[in-house]
Order: sequence, then structure tokens, then C-alpha cells
Amino acid sequence: MNGNLILNNIDFLNRLNNAAKYLIIIFLGSLLFALSARIKIDVPPVPVTMQTLVLLVFAMSVGWRISVATFLLYLFEGSIGLPFFANPPYAGFAYLLGPSGGYLFGMLAAAFIVGYMAEHNYDKKYLKSLLSMFLGTFVIFFFGILWLTYWVLIQPDVTINFLCDRETIICDTNNWNISQSFNLALILGLFKFIITEPIKIALAASITPLIWSYLKK
Repeated sequence: MNGNLILNNIDFLNRLNNAAKYLIIIFLGSLLFALSARIKIDVPPVPVTMQTLVLLVFAMSVGWRISVATFLLYLFEGSIGLPFFANPPYAGFAYLLGPSGGYLFGMLAAAFIVGYMAEHNYDKKYLKSLLSMFLGTFVIFFFGILWLTYWVLIQPDVTINFLCDRETIICDTNNWNISQSFNLALILGLFKFIITEPIKIALAASITPLIWSYLKK
């Protein structure tokens, strides 16, 4: 009887210890996402940041449960006022409804996809890792472009004219439609990433297999 009680207590302490480790990883991971959001090339309305690289590597390293929980915490922290987001005002729930909102929710989906694939042995070989990183990045931009298209579509004339002038596009705001919004969203939210994202995908896909190779030694 006493032996079973001792074993139960040991099992409880082990579970508690593991839970504490997971909570620390989740908390520190959310800070890492916040830091990587500030390492950026400031090209409005959607900056080029290191956050996608960090997300891909993090999800591949810890799996989908911890990566999703971590990014949810990051979104919560930013939405309640902590200055964790990439652009001014750097915080607030309204930021999630701004031009970058779709990318953030796309990253949440990517955390699940990349983390899930990592748990199914896509994290130890470069080509498999590369495939998972590509799928994760595709999901980020799928959500991002969809939301940015809507965001551009509903903007006041002054904002649309500013964006069009900045990108040297002739925009007729009197006949603004979904096609024009989509084309502008591609220019503002995709084309400028054509060089940076493949580099980040290749780099992210290289890191996790290298870690596994090092741990085997």
C-alpha cells in the first residue's frame, strides 16, 4: 500500500515537473516571437520580419501542441496591450484586425501544420523538413493575402489612394472592386517576400535536422 502511494506521488511529481517545463517553454517562446517581430525590414503595410523563420523552427522543434499554445499566448499578450507586435501601435486587439492580422492567424495555422508534420518524422531529413516549411509558409501567406485583400477593399479612399500612389498603381476608387483589391494585396503582401521567404524556408529546414544530427553524436 505504502509502495503504491510512493509510486503515485513520484508519478505526480514527474507530471508536475513536465508541466512546469512546458509552461516555461511556452512563456519563453512567446517572448521569442515578440523579439523576432521587431527584427524587421519596415515596408508597410506588412513588414518583413524574422518571425516566420522563428515560428517554423520552433514548431518543428517542439511539435504542434506547444507551438500552437505558444503562439496563442503571444497573440493574447499582444492583444491585451503588451507591445509585442511588429508595427505601431505594437499592441491591442485592433491590431489583429489590421493589415497584418491575416498573417498572424496564418502563423497560428502554420504552427499546427509544421508541428504536426514534425511529430510524424518530417523533422529529421532536410527534404521532408523543407516540404513542411514550404507548406507552413504557404498557409501563412494564404491567410495573409485573403485578409489583406479584404482590408484593402474596405479602406477609405484616402488610404487606398496613398497605397496606390506608393506602389505607382493607378487606382479608380470610385469603381473599386475585389479584383483590384486582390492585385494590390499581392503587391503589398506577397511580391516583396519573393526573395526573403525562400531563404528563410531553406534556412529553417536546415536547422532542425542539424540539431538532430548533433544530438545523435
